[in-house]
Amino acid sequence: MPADALAVGDVLQVALGRVLPAGHEQAGLRPAVAVGLPRPPLRYPVLLVVPLTTQHGAWAAANPQVYPQLPAGTGGLRAPSVALCDQIRACDARRVRGYLGTLDRATCAAVQQGVRRVLDL
Repeated sequence: MPADALAVGDVLQVALGRVLPAGHEQAGLRPAVAVGLPRPPLRYPVLLVVPLTTQHGAWAAANPQVYPQLPAGTGGLRAPSVALCDQIRACDARRVRGYLGTLDRATCAAVQQGVRRVLDL
Protein backbone atom coordinates (compact mmCIF):
# COMPACT_ATOMS: atom_id res chain seq x y z
CA MET A 1 0.00 0.00 0.00
CA PRO A 2 1.56 3.33 -0.97
CA ALA A 3 2.39 5.57 1.98
CA ASP A 4 0.75 8.56 0.28
CA ALA A 5 -2.61 6.73 0.37
CA LEU A 6 -2.53 6.56 4.18
CA ALA A 7 -3.66 9.04 6.84
CA VAL A 8 -2.95 9.52 10.52
CA GLY A 9 -5.57 7.53 12.44
CA ASP A 10 -5.80 4.72 9.88
CA VAL A 11 -5.90 1.26 11.42
CA LEU A 12 -3.69 -1.02 9.36
CA GLN A 13 -2.62 -4.65 9.28
CA VAL A 14 1.16 -4.41 9.56
CA ALA A 15 3.78 -7.17 9.36
CA LEU A 16 6.16 -6.30 12.19
CA GLY A 17 9.45 -8.17 12.19
CA ARG A 18 10.79 -10.52 14.84
CA VAL A 19 12.13 -8.97 18.01
CA LEU A 20 14.73 -10.03 20.53
CA PRO A 21 14.14 -10.87 23.28
CA ALA A 22 10.73 -12.23 22.41
CA GLY A 23 7.76 -11.35 24.55
CA HIS A 24 8.11 -7.64 25.30
CA GLU A 25 7.66 -6.03 21.89
CA GLN A 26 4.85 -6.66 19.45
CA ALA A 27 5.76 -8.75 16.41
CA GLY A 28 4.07 -10.54 13.54
CA LEU A 29 1.00 -9.56 11.55
CA ARG A 30 -1.11 -7.29 13.71
CA PRO A 31 -3.24 -4.17 13.67
CA ALA A 32 -1.55 -0.84 14.28
CA VAL A 33 -2.58 2.81 14.17
CA ALA A 34 -0.73 5.16 11.82
CA VAL A 35 0.47 8.09 13.94
CA GLY A 36 3.13 9.61 11.70
CA LEU A 37 3.44 9.91 7.95
CA PRO A 38 6.62 11.79 7.09
CA ARG A 39 6.27 13.88 3.96
CA PRO A 40 8.49 13.26 0.92
CA PRO A 41 11.17 13.55 -0.16
CA LEU A 42 12.37 10.68 2.03
CA ARG A 43 15.12 8.12 1.74
CA TYR A 44 12.51 5.36 2.11
CA PRO A 45 8.70 5.28 2.39
CA VAL A 46 8.24 4.88 6.15
CA LEU A 47 5.45 5.50 8.60
CA LEU A 48 5.19 5.55 12.37
CA VAL A 49 2.68 3.17 13.93
CA VAL A 50 1.39 2.24 17.36
CA PRO A 51 0.80 -1.52 17.61
CA LEU A 52 -2.47 -2.80 19.09
CA THR A 53 -3.13 -5.80 21.28
CA THR A 54 -6.26 -7.56 22.47
CA GLN A 55 -4.57 -8.30 25.79
CA HIS A 56 -5.93 -6.26 28.67
CA GLY A 57 -4.40 -6.26 32.11
CA ALA A 58 -3.81 -4.27 35.25
CA TRP A 59 -1.00 -2.48 33.39
CA ALA A 60 -3.51 -0.98 30.93
CA ALA A 61 -5.99 0.03 33.63
CA ALA A 62 -3.21 1.59 35.72
CA ASN A 63 -2.00 3.85 32.89
CA PRO A 64 -4.87 4.54 30.47
CA GLN A 65 -3.11 7.63 29.08
CA VAL A 66 -0.33 5.44 27.65
CA TYR A 67 -2.61 2.49 26.88
CA PRO A 68 -5.87 3.90 25.44
CA GLN A 69 -8.59 1.31 24.97
CA LEU A 70 -10.30 0.96 21.61
CA PRO A 71 -13.73 -0.71 21.58
CA ALA A 72 -14.57 -3.42 19.05
CA GLY A 73 -15.79 -1.86 15.83
CA THR A 74 -13.61 1.23 16.20
CA GLY A 75 -11.49 1.66 13.10
CA GLY A 76 -12.62 -1.72 11.80
CA LEU A 77 -11.31 -3.65 14.82
CA ARG A 78 -13.05 -6.97 15.45
CA ALA A 79 -12.17 -7.13 19.15
CA PRO A 80 -11.60 -4.62 21.94
CA SER A 81 -7.97 -3.56 21.76
CA VAL A 82 -5.36 -1.54 23.59
CA ALA A 83 -3.02 0.90 21.84
CA LEU A 84 0.55 0.29 23.01
CA CYS A 85 1.78 3.88 22.81
CA ASP A 86 5.03 2.89 24.51
CA GLN A 87 5.88 0.71 21.48
CA ILE A 88 5.74 3.27 18.68
CA ARG A 89 7.52 1.81 15.64
CA ALA A 90 8.91 3.06 12.36
CA CYS A 91 8.09 0.66 9.56
CA ASP A 92 8.53 0.55 5.84
CA ALA A 93 5.27 1.14 3.96
CA ARG A 94 5.79 -2.25 2.28
CA ARG A 95 5.00 -3.87 5.66
CA VAL A 96 1.40 -2.66 5.42
CA ARG A 97 -0.73 -5.65 4.45
CA GLY A 98 -4.16 -4.07 4.62
CA TYR A 99 -6.45 -1.29 5.75
CA LEU A 100 -9.03 -1.99 8.46
CA GLY A 101 -10.59 1.44 8.96
CA THR A 102 -10.01 4.88 10.43
CA LEU A 103 -10.32 5.94 14.06
CA ASP A 104 -12.82 8.61 14.97
CA ARG A 105 -11.35 11.97 15.97
CA ALA A 106 -11.60 11.43 19.76
CA THR A 107 -10.02 7.97 19.69
CA CYS A 108 -7.23 9.13 17.38
CA ALA A 109 -6.57 12.08 19.72
CA ALA A 110 -6.29 9.67 22.68
CA VAL A 111 -3.67 7.59 20.84
CA GLN A 112 -1.75 10.71 19.78
CA GLN A 113 -1.85 11.99 23.37
CA GLY A 114 -0.47 8.65 24.56
CA VAL A 115 2.45 8.97 22.13
CA ARG A 116 3.11 12.54 23.31
CA ARG A 117 3.11 11.34 26.92
CA VAL A 118 5.61 8.57 26.15
CA LEU A 119 7.87 10.95 24.21
CA ASP A 120 7.46 13.62 26.92
CA LEU A 121 6.24 16.23 24.41
